[in-house]
Amino acid sequence: MRCFITCTLGLLICLLSSTFVTAQTSTYPNRPVKMIVGFPAGGAVDAAGRTMAQALQKSLNQSFVVDNRPGVGGMLAMQEVARSSPDGYVLAVGSAGPLTVSPTIFKNANFDPRQSLSPIIWFVNNPGIVVIRKDLPVNSIAELVQLSRTKQLNMASAGTGSVLHLMGEYFQDKMGIKWMHIPYKGSGPALLDMVAGRTDVALDLIPSAAPLVKSGQLRALAVTSSKRSPALPDVPTLTELGYEGLEMGSWMGLLAPKGTSSESINKLNAVLNQAIKDPDLVTRVSNSGGELAGGSPQDFANLINKDLNRWAVIINRLNIQPE
Repeated sequence: MRCFITCTLGLLICLLSSTFVTAQTSTYPNRPVKMIVGFPAGGAVDAAGRTMAQALQKSLNQSFVVDNRPGVGGMLAMQEVARSSPDGYVLAVGSAGPLTVSPTIFKNANFDPRQSLSPIIWFVNNPGIVVIRKDLPVNSIAELVQLSRTKQLNMASAGTGSVLHLMGEYFQDKMGIKWMHIPYKGSGPALLDMVAGRTDVALDLIPSAAPLVKSGQLRALAVTSSKRSPALPDVPTLTELGYEGLEMGSWMGLLAPKGTSSESINKLNAVLNQAIKDPDLVTRVSNSGGELAGGSPQDFANLINKDLNRWAVIINRLNIQPE
């Protein structure tokens, strides 16, 4: 009899616990959710975070508050989220740099997003673009590669170890060429010096470079996206020019601490997948040169893993150290 009572109580506790968890999930979120951004307000990552927050707040009738916590290229914010309770009330607005570059450069931080964060959705993609100073005597990627083999060209980047630097190095590897790297403190100064004729070539992001291309201050030879950009429809993709395996860029997405329930993650994923179908948002992002992504949490996990491995090879080969 005692055994029967014990077993019955145990079963009852399990059933009650299961019911409690289900109730928690079905009412999630029932209080404000914090979305931590590792960069200052006003930048691209912040803008993506606020766009997601607005969509989630509208659909779920709950506050989603963006909290900017800049530091160490955004990685401190990712680590803070990783240490948070996995209840869905602290989320990370992550981007390519802190999630796929910094973990290899800052080895002592012992931060691996695959082990400490759960991807929710890949929200937006900013493809790359190959731009040159307007008077460089080439008109195609093939001519650029040929000139690079006979003359020492230099490449501007947003800084040593930045995603844009690694994109440029990856491009050189694939093409079998070598440029002299000139790092700047950000994409803006790098592109402006190219406009002034001080540098030859750069791999940058379409949203940053498109205004200078449209105004004739720089020339674009190709984009690194899978299809042509509505922002620059006359610029071909590297793929259509016959150069495979060069789809790359920067991106932003939403993540939660490891251990967050799949029900909460899937609820957020479904809302944001619906949000990216909004025609006004699609037009606004595509006209700037970006691409709304979407997909499953696993799609985002696959992207993070692919870029972590791709950039680690280049970082280790060049022995890039923290600045």
